[in-house]
Amino acid sequence: MGERSLRVCACAAALACAAALAEEPEPKYRLTVEAPTKELREMLSRGLQVARWQSDAQMTPELLRRLADEAVVEAREALAAHGYFSALVNYSLDRERTPWALTLHVEAGTRTVVRSFEIAFTGPGAADPETDDLRRLVQRDWRLRPGMAFTQAEWNDAKREAVRVLASRRYPTARVASSRARVDRATHSASLEVTLDSGPPYRFGGVEVRGTKRYPEAVVANLSPVRPGATHDREVLDLYARRLLETGYFAGARVELVPDPGEADAAPVRASVIEGNSQNIETGISFNTDAGLRLELSHRNVDLFGTAWRGRSNLRLDQLTQEARYDLESPPRRGATWWSGFAGAKNSIIQEEENAELALGVAHNWAGRGSPTALLVSAHAEEQRISGAAVDHRHAVYIGFRVGFRDTDDLVLPRRGYFGQVTAGGAPDELSTRGFHRGTARGTLLVPLGRSDDLQLRAEGGIVVARSREGIPSTFLFRTGGDQTVRGYDFESLGVQQNDAVLGGRYLAIGSAEYTHWFGPAWGLAAFIDGGNAWDTGDYDPVFGIGGGARFRTPIGPVRVDVAYGEEIRSWRLHFSVGFVF
Repeated sequence: MGERSLRVCACAAALACAAALAEEPEPKYRLTVEAPTKELREMLSRGLQVARWQSDAQMTPELLRRLADEAVVEAREALAAHGYFSALVNYSLDRERTPWALTLHVEAGTRTVVRSFEIAFTGPGAADPETDDLRRLVQRDWRLRPGMAFTQAEWNDAKREAVRVLASRRYPTARVASSRARVDRATHSASLEVTLDSGPPYRFGGVEVRGTKRYPEAVVANLSPVRPGATHDREVLDLYARRLLETGYFAGARVELVPDPGEADAAPVRASVIEGNSQNIETGISFNTDAGLRLELSHRNVDLFGTAWRGRSNLRLDQLTQEARYDLESPPRRGATWWSGFAGAKNSIIQEEENAELALGVAHNWAGRGSPTALLVSAHAEEQRISGAAVDHRHAVYIGFRVGFRDTDDLVLPRRGYFGQVTAGGAPDELSTRGFHRGTARGTLLVPLGRSDDLQLRAEGGIVVARSREGIPSTFLFRTGGDQTVRGYDFESLGVQQNDAVLGGRYLAIGSAEYTHWFGPAWGLAAFIDGGNAWDTGDYDPVFGIGGGARFRTPIGPVRVDVAYGEEIRSWRLHFSVGFVF
């Protein structure tokens, strides 16, 4: 392109910009809102109709006054919706200025607060002993408590949440039969009255499957926890949807009761799915204070050779561990069971102990409310290197089971409930360098202490029964310390001291208490104390970590940034982690 062409293009661009600027009309007036708080100023400045016509070229003084009169009414209604029922609103218009200046003057007055609330129940559920706990829960968790500011949004949310709780079991068509908010302008208080109608009780019928194309309907139906004839329970439907999503077959899943009063004794359950891609490649870079920078690469195929068998290969690299693993799972069978197998190789250097391990295993799994229950058999061969000691070769064939349990109010960001896992098993002398029996248990209890305060209690223990720890692969021994165990200490730095290395022991005991105060929907501050240790012989000698940190709620789970003081080592340590260990 020549110089002349470039000049022509530049001129055309300049003319286009000038035309665009010329088309942008000058505002005929400017709106200013004078209100006591920034929240009210922004709310009124954005929401009033008069704010939308400031650049209207056809605006006249008469039309503007009409809009301003309407704005006074709109502002009063908006302020009442935010709890200001005695607000004074007027305006002034200065036509001597260019553009004209319209000012809305707001005296919000005293905000109305809740004085009392009364919740009544009607319908079959009003006296049903099976829903006594739900009615108490509706009363206990009512969102607009005495002393709180009364707003229309909170009033609507409180009623919606009350219906959601009552409809969670047995009465899925519960609704608000009537509601009234009595506002006393003299005392700036509101008395709330709500009546909830339970509707008829429902029982589960059969399962209807919709949306399958690549996979047979049995893949969906076999995972169902729904028992025909059982009382409706929304937790069962949520569990069913979670099972479907966890298979990897589906990009979306929705399970719902079809509420037809004529079929209340056997209401159909509709499981609707959206099939996802059968193959997926994922890469990731993450960081935590235990293992530092981590690189991951995985490939998943959930329809191997068109059979609905699921295979996943995974490569994980960080400064402590390098691991390659392949997992294979069968399609779900009737009763929500399936077979799985794995093969893997891992090399790790942790606390001056270097381990190279080869392992493979097979398991029969049952879906439950937590992690799957499984009977499993696995073979492990390990080579251990410790500075100043000879290379130690170990192997074991382990036979055991694990049981997961969970009952929480939310999948990703729970505040109430509990979860954990129990395992037990052993390795026979004939198939191992040293025979042993092993058991572990861990659990977390979540207790809300009000609308903005949470308490988390955590405990974990383990035992290996054997004459000695020598000859037992390190996979089956215990070390602790780090982000998810005893904060204030390096990752797995607590265990059996041997020269400069920390090795696994035959016993583990950990406890933790953490209190969190939430300052908003997404972030809060926590204080905690952790205690515990791993050991092999002698008495239990726990060490403690004390500290605090910030919490952030995200769609993938809570983010925790903690600073903890390790009393045994008399030093501070920063910890960073995401999510819960279920």
